[in-house]
Amino acid sequence: MIHRVILAIGVFILLPAIAFAADLSLTKDDVYFSNSNPIAGETIRIYATVQNQSQQDAQAQVRFFVDNKQIGSSQPVSIITNGSDTVFIDWSPNEGYYEISIDVINVEPGDAQQDNNKIVIEDFVIDLDTDGDGIFDTKDNDDDGDGLEDGLERIKGTNPLDPDSDGDGAVDGVDEFPLDASEKYDNDKDGIGNNADPDNDNDGTPNGDDPAPFNPNITGKEVEPEPIPEPEQEKTPEPASAPSSSPPSPAPLPVPEPASAPEPEQEYEIEEVIYTFPDESEADYILDIMIAKSRINWNTYQFDVLGSGSSYLYLWDFGDGKLAQSPDPKHSFSRSGDYEITLSVSDGDGGLGTAKEKISIGFWNIGNLLLQIIIGILALFGITLAAYIAHSSITKRKK
Repeated sequence: MIHRVILAIGVFILLPAIAFAADLSLTKDDVYFSNSNPIAGETIRIYATVQNQSQQDAQAQVRFFVDNKQIGSSQPVSIITNGSDTVFIDWSPNEGYYEISIDVINVEPGDAQQDNNKIVIEDFVIDLDTDGDGIFDTKDNDDDGDGLEDGLERIKGTNPLDPDSDGDGAVDGVDEFPLDASEKYDNDKDGIGNNADPDNDNDGTPNGDDPAPFNPNITGKEVEPEPIPEPEQEKTPEPASAPSSSPPSPAPLPVPEPASAPEPEQEYEIEEVIYTFPDESEADYILDIMIAKSRINWNTYQFDVLGSGSSYLYLWDFGDGKLAQSPDPKHSFSRSGDYEITLSVSDGDGGLGTAKEKISIGFWNIGNLLLQIIIGILALFGITLAAYIAHSSITKRKK
């Protein structure tokens, strides 16, 4: 009987202890960049949001690593129960592929689970945009923007990363002699550059004697025909008009139009406006945007947009039938489950962008009211059971 009492009391004590155990976590979904497609030399910001799913306020430090070398100093976080805290570090990389890792250390008052305190992102690409056209070199067929595709430049021997390979001031795409700094163009296409060609239009007249050295239709030897005089036309005299014998009749007075009856007022129906954006395939260009999120409590998140402007238009779909149009909405989900948040952004000039983010609202969270009720019922049952067992034991001893 004593063992039953101890067991019941142990269950009663352990239930709250389990519910209030400390647990800081960090997942790949909690890490994002100020620019997900950066170029070499650009300073980007790496964000990390640490979640506290425990029943105790906690403090810790976050470290950022690139190729196993820490960048910057450890960033402190202070996270309240069921809250989150976001820290960041700035990084200015060169071109290449990198491994980025982030971990959470020195958790106070302790972390019950250490296996969810580190994430690793492999092969993060830092690209180049040589011609500044907004298309990275890995996807750009013409890296230097000179009008010649990179493969053709390699065949010709020109530099695909230099728009003017011979440095004569004409880009390779229009330079008919891209490897000869003394020549640019060949007007008559005879294979001799204009600087060396004695007859640039190939009309038989040397450039020095040709009044239009780039026009083969003008040589200076043309004989202009004499103009033919136009015959003079005899003018026929106009007959004199006879005087009028009758006085002119008076002009008729204008007849006033009858006043039109006033038209009846039209009735208008107010239609509900539904805000939608076209598909990205219809856009003139694509906007690069990302969704930033921060959990406030069990079922409430604060959202924000990375890569947008102050004049942009926004449409949020939270996956639960609710919509919003502000750039930084706060939304509470009515129940636990998995949701996909969709953001559509338009700049009003033909640019469109979409971003998606998945959120999971877990049932087993102390912030869930239903879970609180279940724990309360179990605790009450434990107290009642312990009291019943103790009372039965005392009664048997008296007998």
